Amino acid sequence: MAALRNRTFFHLHELNEAIWDLPKRLNDKPFQKMEGSRSSLFQSVDKPALKPLPTVPYTFARWHIARVNIDYHIAIDHVLYSVPYTLVKRVYYRKGDSTIQFAGEARKALEYDKGSRHYELESVPDCGITDLDDTVFQQYKEITGYSGNLHNLLTNRGLAVNKDGQLIMRAAGVLLFAKMPTICLPQACIRFIRYEGIKAKTGTRANVIKEYTIEGPLIKQIERTKEIIQSQLRDFTALGQMGIFDTVPEYPEFAWIEAVVNAVTHRAYNLGGLEIMIRMYDDRLEFESPGRLPGMVRLSNIKDLRYSRNPRIAVMLSEFKYVRRWGEGIDRIYDEMQLFHLDPPELMETEQTFVLTLKNNIEVRRLRRESTIALSIGQEKWLDLSPDQRLALEFASIRKKVFTKDFGDFIGRSRVTAKLILESLVEEEYLERVGSKPTDPKLHYILKL
Repeated sequence: MAALRNRTFFHLHELNEAIWDLPKRLNDKPFQKMEGSRSSLFQSVDKPALKPLPTVPYTFARWHIARVNIDYHIAIDHVLYSVPYTLVKRVYYRKGDSTIQFAGEARKALEYDKGSRHYELESVPDCGITDLDDTVFQQYKEITGYSGNLHNLLTNRGLAVNKDGQLIMRAAGVLLFAKMPTICLPQACIRFIRYEGIKAKTGTRANVIKEYTIEGPLIKQIERTKEIIQSQLRDFTALGQMGIFDTVPEYPEFAWIEAVVNAVTHRAYNLGGLEIMIRMYDDRLEFESPGRLPGMVRLSNIKDLRYSRNPRIAVMLSEFKYVRRWGEGIDRIYDEMQLFHLDPPELMETEQTFVLTLKNNIEVRRLRRESTIALSIGQEKWLDLSPDQRLALEFASIRKKVFTKDFGDFIGRSRVTAKLILESLVEEEYLERVGSKPTDPKLHYILKL
């Protein structure tokens, strides 16, 4: 403001106009003892590090613990609020723009998410020892060399407790060893849907090709889901740089298997009515798992922070040679997708779920088209074709009808050159000319393979 010290202003508008250019002049002024200016330093250092503003405005709030009085009320800012009689000790509440009261189930959900309470330890008295799947136990013994009985395994691992001489199953034990966990925990299953195209449609335009509901103990759910996904994946043969055909999977096997195992291991089993959803489209695989990220895990630190919502389930599945702690498998998924020249996995949270998406890319689909044509005409013949002739066959497989002008635009050549390429493929009987005469405006070419 020193630059304006000798000026007098009679209106705020005049002052604002005078001030307007001063910051830019100051920021563009060269430094005295180093190169550049404030502006150049901001452009080279600060601006690249800037992040977009949050989509949701920040709401200031504080968490409090209130003691429940004998009359089932808590006092917040001298105002009494009633709470369920089951909350006989303390409740959590969040005070911000509005006050949220936590009933029993909501309080439990908060405790589950924060890691102070684990749903896998909740008792499931309706499941008994006769409801368990002995084949899973036998598989465990073969893998680990365990020599004890099932009863001891369950109690020693905290999967069940002895109470008054009776074995009481916990949720973790039911999920791991029950023949049909969904009898007691209806949400403990996986749904797989295969769609035709890249969007889900409904009604008369419904495009569901395959749909499965996978139930049973977690080990069998994982194995059955692997079988189903594998049957729907499209391995394809691509021509390598050495002229040799190589089989390339649509997605790296480790990536999609780890996504299944992560969902089964780390989902929030306390959320009723929500199953693990796996949706397969032509261009992506989506894994939607009930429950937002657990504990202190966030999208920003998911590759660095190690945490498990269901630690006992995670330990048991690791002994079955499946699971890694939360975050370790995610790291490997990133590495595998990069190795296959695919986009990194997309991670997002909804109100109640966590979604991991694996994507195809355009190059993979182009290779698939190219390799299909190459296989149909034979490797040697394919290698004898010029690059432009190969492009013409690929273009014909996409368009079905190839017009000379469209193909010329596609390869960036004149119409005359495009016509010569297409006619050469007609002579070799790879394309068929459709039209009454050479000057026919509707003349086009189609694949003859």
